[in-house]
Amino acid sequence: MKAKAFAAVILASGLLAALSVRSPAVGVDGQQAVTRVEDGVTLVHNPKKAAPPPGVQSALTLKPDLTIGRESGDENTMFSELRSVAVDDRENIYALDMKEIKVRVFDKNGNHLRTFGKKGKGPGEIDSPLRMEMTRSDRLVVEDFAGAKFVVFSPDGAVVKEIPLGKYRFLVRFKFDSKGNIYADTRTYDETKAVSEMIKFSPEFKPLSVVASFEEKRGGRELTAFSPSFALQVTKADNLILTVTQTEAYEFKVMDPEGKLVRKVVKEYEPVKVTAAMKDKLLKDSWGDQGVPPGYTFNVPSHLPAVYYFILDDQDRMFVRTYESEKKPDGDWIFYDVFDSGGRWLTRFSLPEREMAFISKKGKLYCMVQENEEGIPQVKRYDMIWK
Repeated sequence: MKAKAFAAVILASGLLAALSVRSPAVGVDGQQAVTRVEDGVTLVHNPKKAAPPPGVQSALTLKPDLTIGRESGDENTMFSELRSVAVDDRENIYALDMKEIKVRVFDKNGNHLRTFGKKGKGPGEIDSPLRMEMTRSDRLVVEDFAGAKFVVFSPDGAVVKEIPLGKYRFLVRFKFDSKGNIYADTRTYDETKAVSEMIKFSPEFKPLSVVASFEEKRGGRELTAFSPSFALQVTKADNLILTVTQTEAYEFKVMDPEGKLVRKVVKEYEPVKVTAAMKDKLLKDSWGDQGVPPGYTFNVPSHLPAVYYFILDDQDRMFVRTYESEKKPDGDWIFYDVFDSGGRWLTRFSLPEREMAFISKKGKLYCMVQENEEGIPQVKRYDMIWK
């Protein structure tokens, strides 16, 4: 994670006011997950231990199923620097190579199908790919940061169109709903502040509404280890799930397509204390061997944040990557909390720190591995076995 001058305004909750309706589920330690309704908003409060509803499958096992990425051999199965992974409805796998400026496509068995993408500044070309997303209609959208545009591809790699980003070139994340509308986390800067806005755009990238925003003061010589940022996902019904990551708040807001708040989900957790070894790693990850620039200070909090990011599966279950970890012979494994579509915490699992869960679809979990034990970028897929 890089030190950035972004902001820290935590989403307000007000979860535990005088409420009316509740539906408890008992956890393994006797705690309860409590669902309440107030003024038409469902509030789901999860305890520190998972409390799945009775009769719901909540035991999850991950079984390695497929790995794509080699050190040598067929260049079509070799990556230089993976940036994003996408999966279409036929379970074809798309891997964006940021260094090669290529999208490599594989079938569900890992066989290479095609490679497309061309480096450049012209129409349909990409200069510096930052992110890649799949629309509901299986269009592949690559954000070109330097070109300040989206380049839209068909599944076979043909360029469909370009969408200029205009003044919203500083996008952090973006997602599509079923109508092609775009939800994007945008950033604007001046000498005194940085403003983050979650904006709903039309398919032509015309701003429609501001869903949420926060700002941070800029200037000065104090730098922070964690940069709060929006994370969002869009459900099958086009509801928006939104949180602010890298803060102390473990909370999600669910809004309907018109932006009305319909649910809040909160989870109690035990903050992880930052050790001296963690602090050293944060310093090195942020500033490398040269260290903090002269005249600046680097602030590391006493405890790690609650949420790093999250994804949705095709049943609208949330998979939340936390900052909690467990030691294993091959290194640190990071915990992911799994919530059902109603916001109730079902279970958790862990993955090696180098693996990032990107997509969950049709009972599979797809991870991007920036470097495995041998330093090789890979795409890894797991079978998800629920009981």
